[in-house]
This record gives sequence, structure tokens and C-alpha cells, in this order.
Amino acid sequence: MGRTKNFDESRVLDKALEVFWKKGFNATSIQDLVDHLGINRASIYDTYGDKHQLYLASLKRYRQQTSSWLLQQIRSEKSALAIIKDFLIGTVQQGLHDQDKLGCFLVNAATELANSDDAIKVMFEENKNTVEKVLKELITEGQESGEIGTKHSSQALARFLFNSLSGLRVLAKANMEEKDLNEVVEVTLSALD
Repeated sequence: MGRTKNFDESRVLDKALEVFWKKGFNATSIQDLVDHLGINRASIYDTYGDKHQLYLASLKRYRQQTSSWLLQQIRSEKSALAIIKDFLIGTVQQGLHDQDKLGCFLVNAATELANSDDAIKVMFEENKNTVEKVLKELITEGQESGEIGTKHSSQALARFLFNSLSGLRVLAKANMEEKDLNEVVEVTLSALD
């Protein structure tokens, strides 16, 4: 008969996310996790298998949380172009108000591990595909209404926007000036003309 867990797995996962997001996978030790999560090593291994599985579970949790934010933006009554503009400006504002300069956890994971960890690469690719699909639908809607130009396909523009959003998240971590980040947004939006 298995022992009953004396901790809330969701809460522990949120705490693990905090540690991994701040330090990255490689710089986070099991002892860091034990100290921050408030559970022992055996509980970590029994519940999550190993550090890598806990990291993947943290990334999935982060992705679920950020996906719900994106869906809220898209379900608004604004025009497609206004939603895209708000998304870009919101990304800049998040980065500027990120006191710890953590950036996007998924982008961080990809830059740290995607070239050596297939699970991270797949997760980033899935996220990219999902976000690009949503952006493509918005762009198509904007092209049909005439507020977004048709010089480029909606797929190419969606890919470009995803790249710009990812880049903004990285630049915001590097303490870029708001003016400079807003220029990136302005140029990105000009590609939609």
C-alpha cells in the first residue's frame, strides 16, 4: 500500500517552476529543489521520477498558464490588428515589469536545452505551432477585413510575429530600454501593412 502524500502537488509544481525559471535546468540542483519545495528527495523522486521529469512538468504547467492568457486576449471583441498590437505591447510591458528579468520560461528552456534535449525541443515546437496557428487565424481575419496587408501569406506573417515575440522576450531580459523595445514593436507592426 502506497503512502499518502503530505503535500499539494500543484503547489509543489508551482514552486519548482519558480526555481527552474530563475536558475535554469542545469544550474538547479536537487538540493535547490528540496530547499525551495519543502519536500524531501524521496518525495521528489517518487512523485516526478527525476529532476528532468519535474522540469518538464514545470514547463507544461507554465505553458498551460500562458495559453489561458493568450486565449483571453483572442476572445476579445477587438479587431485582429488591435489584438496583435496589444499582444506585442503586452509582451514588452511584461518584460519591463519583470523585476527579476526572468523572461519567458519556455524561451529560456529552448535556448538552454533545445539543441540537446528532444523533449524540450518537441515542447517548444508544439508551443510555436500553437501560437503561430492562433496568429495565422488572426492575420487571415485581418487580411480579409483589409486591415492587414496581403503582400505576405498569413503563415509567413505568423512565423515572423512569433519570432518577434520571442526576440522581445529575450531583449527584455537584457534590460533594453522601453523606447528600443517599442521600436521593435513598431517595425514588426509595419510588416503587417
